[in-house]
Order: sequence, then C-alpha cells, then structure tokens
Amino acid sequence: MKNSIPKYDYKLLAVSIIILIILAVAFYFYWDITKNIIRSVLETRFTSFILWVITVFIFIVHYFRIRSKHAEIEPIITIKFGYFVDNIIGGITFATTITTSLTLLKGLYIQTVFGDKIYFHGFQDQDLLAIFGVALFLLYYAIMKVISVAKETYETQKMERVKNEEGVEVIQEQQNIKK
Repeated sequence: MKNSIPKYDYKLLAVSIIILIILAVAFYFYWDITKNIIRSVLETRFTSFILWVITVFIFIVHYFRIRSKHAEIEPIITIKFGYFVDNIIGGITFATTITTSLTLLKGLYIQTVFGDKIYFHGFQDQDLLAIFGVALFLLYYAIMKVISVAKETYETQKMERVKNEEGVEVIQEQQNIKK
C-alpha cells in the first residue's frame, strides 16, 4: 500500500480561514480604527526601513549560503559579474521596489480614503487606478521574489550517508528536503 501525503494542509487552511474571518469582522465593525491603524503603519518610516533591511539581509545571507553552489533562482545581472554583485544589486533592487510600491500605495490610500492630503495632483480616477494596479503588481512580484530567495536560502539540506564495500562512509550530494 502506498503512503500518500495529503495534497493540502487542512489545518493551516482552517486557521487561515478563521484568521481571515476575524480580520474581516474587525475591519467591517471597526472601520475607523482600522483605517487609522493602516495609515499609521504606512506613514511610519520604520515600516519602509524594516522591509528594506529584511530584503537586503535575505539577499546577503543568500550569497553566503549559496555561493559555492549553483543558485536555483535566475540572476538579475549575468553571472559574469559574480554572485556577490548579483545578490547585492538584487537585494537593493527588490528592497527599493517594495518600499517604493508601498509609498505609492500609501499616497493612494491616504488621498482616496482620508482626502486630507493630495499626493497625485491633476490625476484622474483612471490614472490613479493604473498607479494602483502597477504598484500592487510590483509589490506582489518583489515580495514573491524575496520569498523565493528566502526559501532557497533557509531550506534545510539532507545528507545521505552511504557506506561502500569496505564499510567506509561515502558522502552523497546534498539534496533539498521537499515537503
């Protein structure tokens, strides 16, 4: 009989749905408080700073962890410049993309929800919608890229131990543990 691994993690799915419902209820019934919390988070300089530092840190750790191996992710700059430059430029690029997208979304949010500050003078609704779409896409793409680099960086390695005919241990190639 074949041992099968479930396709979905139903416990995680249930917890995610419960958290989503709780957040939706809080968002609906406490809209004034929620919108002010969102504004505070977006306006604080710490949010951009910590996102920038985390992103650059992940790329630097990625360099030190993966430099002797072939990286699974595609390089931003050709390998001709080396993994170090590629990781530094990648970290800076994706960190800047995340913080810039977040700044654009902050301006759109404050201008449309509160109306007390105008960040985009002379822009029509379709222009603001286009800015929203592009900023949201860039934020999503950059975060997904950072997550994929972090997964590759922090993925555990498994070494198989095999003994040859003389009983001496021979080390096999490292393989990633897949769940």
